[in-house]
Amino acid sequence: MRSDYSRTAEGMLILRAIEQYLPENRRIIDDPYAAQLLINSQYRMIAASSVLSQMLSGFLKFWAPGGQEMLTIRPRLVDDHARELAAKGLDQIVLLGAGFDTMALRLKSELRNCRVFEVDHPATQVEKVKGMNRIGKPGNLVFVAVDFEKDDFVEKLKGAGFDPALRTFIVWVGVSYYLRPQTVEQTLSRIAALGGPGTHLAWDYMLADVVDGSSKDLDALDKRWRVAALGEPWLFGLKPVDLPGYLDRFGFRLIRDYESLELQQLYCPDRRRPMSYVRIAFCERI
Repeated sequence: MRSDYSRTAEGMLILRAIEQYLPENRRIIDDPYAAQLLINSQYRMIAASSVLSQMLSGFLKFWAPGGQEMLTIRPRLVDDHARELAAKGLDQIVLLGAGFDTMALRLKSELRNCRVFEVDHPATQVEKVKGMNRIGKPGNLVFVAVDFEKDDFVEKLKGAGFDPALRTFIVWVGVSYYLRPQTVEQTLSRIAALGGPGTHLAWDYMLADVVDGSSKDLDALDKRWRVAALGEPWLFGLKPVDLPGYLDRFGFRLIRDYESLELQQLYCPDRRRPMSYVRIAFCERI
């Protein structure tokens, strides 16, 4: 077992925390719980100060242009999709690699009749459980600890009460581009085994030309070099034109593939364009 929790997951958390200092009409996502889950003392100090939060936002504009926008739009977009599905009738949501996401709190009212299964590595999840117990864990939230290198997450979910026969929404975001193509394929095959026709999936992917270095997007190539230097290279990407056929291999039909300009128009027309090399797709099991 890893000796500590995911710092990447906490990085997503601080972005949502500092977003709360923006005026409501410029804020992409409302997450008053994010700051309460922070573990890192420096992050907690930043989240407690509007000045330091603004300084971090300024640094991020250089480090990852459009990154703050994309990484706050992503949970907002997933929330909006979850709301739509819940209004039509939804029984359960699965967050694969949930990290420190707070959907179960943000959508507490909308998901009151829906079970939320959070799947993550035990080292990260133990910290999440501590934080959720401090805030007040919703009764419909179920934690499922999974070591993805050793455990079958499908069987672990079933053991925790997940029912493949029920109406399901699966969320798998922020992960695929760090995995080898064969690992992505194996994971999507197992995700397909989680539910029958009508099961919905939210999934994000990176553009293939950014992953292989042939892109003309200099910001994307700069970020590609930076993450590789940190030991977390991008390994998997797709061309948008290939996405429908790729998903079809796993029994999914593409519903919507969001690109950055569309997301900017929807959620932050007066802010920087979200990074253009990550797209967010929604699909349905057929």
